[in-house]
Amino acid sequence: MLFTLDTLSLGGAELSVLELVKNLRNVEPVVCVTYRATHHLQGEFESAGIKVFFLNITERFGFVKGINKLKQVIRSEMPDLVHATHFKTEIISRMAVPGFDIPLIGSLISDTYSKERYSLVSSRERIKLELYRLLNKITSHRSDYFISVAEAIVKPNQRYLSIPANKIKVIPNGRDVQKYAGALPALRSDLYHSLKPSDKVIVSNSRVIKSKGFDEMFSAFSLLCNQRSDLFFLIVGDGYDLNEYVALSLQYGIQDKVVFLGNRTDVPQILKACDIFWFASHYEGSPGVVIEGMLSRLPIIASDIPPVLENLSDGINALIFSKGDVDGLVSKTLYLLDNWDIRSNLTENAYELASKKFNIELSARQHESFYSDVISSKK
Repeated sequence: MLFTLDTLSLGGAELSVLELVKNLRNVEPVVCVTYRATHHLQGEFESAGIKVFFLNITERFGFVKGINKLKQVIRSEMPDLVHATHFKTEIISRMAVPGFDIPLIGSLISDTYSKERYSLVSSRERIKLELYRLLNKITSHRSDYFISVAEAIVKPNQRYLSIPANKIKVIPNGRDVQKYAGALPALRSDLYHSLKPSDKVIVSNSRVIKSKGFDEMFSAFSLLCNQRSDLFFLIVGDGYDLNEYVALSLQYGIQDKVVFLGNRTDVPQILKACDIFWFASHYEGSPGVVIEGMLSRLPIIASDIPPVLENLSDGINALIFSKGDVDGLVSKTLYLLDNWDIRSNLTENAYELASKKFNIELSARQHESFYSDVISSKK
């Protein structure tokens, strides 16, 4: 199987592909990376024995060059099936693969064209986004099937891209359960010199961009700091809005309480050293970081977007607040801090669900079965 994707950067989709290809048993995976970038995960793919091709496209799109280079890889590797992830690489794959008469599977990994996303960008960016959607829509028929990471985004993507229901298969993302459940906590002093064992550490493990709800999280944390002196906010990840939020922490006067850790490969250990997991995103597919929080037995406070509500219920295995509601995030956090004994019930219920539904072994078997069915159908 040939897996094509934009980069091997530290992102949810890239991590999901890594976990998948490492756990395939009856499939020989080969990975093809389209664009030149900082490939944080390259070493992990290679140490797992995964053969990786780099097309090294430097242009923003580079579709023609990408199509020609991908065709060369297909001729040399002769895969039985191609599974494409990321918008630009999917377009390239749709142009390159059908000529070889092998099946092409696309990926539905987010509610990409939701009104929430359009509302978060400028009018110029909205025009670009709509052009991308149209290009996605008019080429979607060239993919034989799509794998969606969540039930919640199936109907929206059917509507955006005119994909027939019988061409979509839902298979949840998977994670290595033991990698998170069995991780030893990082030393807090290694994460930030001022952290004490008695402090309460809130963590966000997301790309640092506006759509992940960082405006709300920073406002909420600033308000919480006015009421409690034992709180710290750890941000794991990077993103093009990072500098904006570094400046915002200075503006709010909370710079000594906010720790920007950047991209890290020791996320399981970091999560185990924290107390509360915040997830305030405005739109998602199936947020892998939430799965990681569940497997790390962290109490989760999350926004009420459909992919979250597909797995988390307020007061059962998480605390849920209305998307964009700063006061709601503050209220839920104070409730948890004031009723710390509910933590055990929330985390155990979340762990039980995640360890079954999002176990990478189960996900890998589901993928293999679907790949086999698609190849047989194509023949």
